[in-house]
Amino acid sequence: MLEKMQNIDRRIIWGVLLLGVSIPLFVPLGLPISISPHTRAFYEFIDALPPNSVLWFGTEYSAGSSGEINPQMAAVFRHAMSKDLQVILFGMWQDGPAMARDVVDPIAEEMGKTYGVDYVNLGYKPGTTSVLRTMVTDVWAGSANVDINGDSLSKFPLMDRVRTIGPDTIDAVIVYSSGSPGDGDYLTYWTDKYGMNLLTCQVAVQVTSRMPLLQSGQHKGMVPGLAGAAEYETLINTPSVATQLMDSQSAAHLAIILFVILGNVAFFGSQVRKGGK
Repeated sequence: MLEKMQNIDRRIIWGVLLLGVSIPLFVPLGLPISISPHTRAFYEFIDALPPNSVLWFGTEYSAGSSGEINPQMAAVFRHAMSKDLQVILFGMWQDGPAMARDVVDPIAEEMGKTYGVDYVNLGYKPGTTSVLRTMVTDVWAGSANVDINGDSLSKFPLMDRVRTIGPDTIDAVIVYSSGSPGDGDYLTYWTDKYGMNLLTCQVAVQVTSRMPLLQSGQHKGMVPGLAGAAEYETLINTPSVATQLMDSQSAAHLAIILFVILGNVAFFGSQVRKGGK
């Protein structure tokens, strides 16, 4: 028996791992998710905002990062809509606003929100940081006066409220960041300079580099990677894709731990049987 445990067919191991990864995608396990202080601070900041507060979503990411960032955006946008907040989406990355549209439009429709009143997607605007500097004094000019669909901003009541960028018009800037340009540019040209609130949703590999900014208070909160998205889904009591994927990851980890334990039990048991130490 001990020898068999030490020589488990690798096909069995891979099969168990495949089941561990796959089953939670179809049957959620509901494994416990601990909430990091950074995600909780982010959630509490948004939750405390009064109705009709305006959030700016900087969609600064590409398709390669969408697996982490799209679930983050879905959870935060759902929270914002449930609080009757208003959202303006914008991007200095070409793919960001288009991918964000696929995330937020179905949620807005589900929650009975109106485009142009509750949220607007300004789309991709070339020029990187020069666009940010222009928008400080004239958001409409920086957006070429059109949204992602090419429609005039004059059609949207929300945009009448936001002609300039500052703490009087934007209650919080939320940057979905996978590189540069990203949250560092918003911090330099908007939030630090004009005393605005900055929160970020980061891909996992960038989390550690943002810790000093959280400690200094320059970032008011952060949703870290896919795990952070699952944490946010837990906080808003709406488990979705991120929670399923974390269940899948956790199940795979548990399977690996089980095989490690079985292998060690078999090895040391066989040594004892042979009279070894």
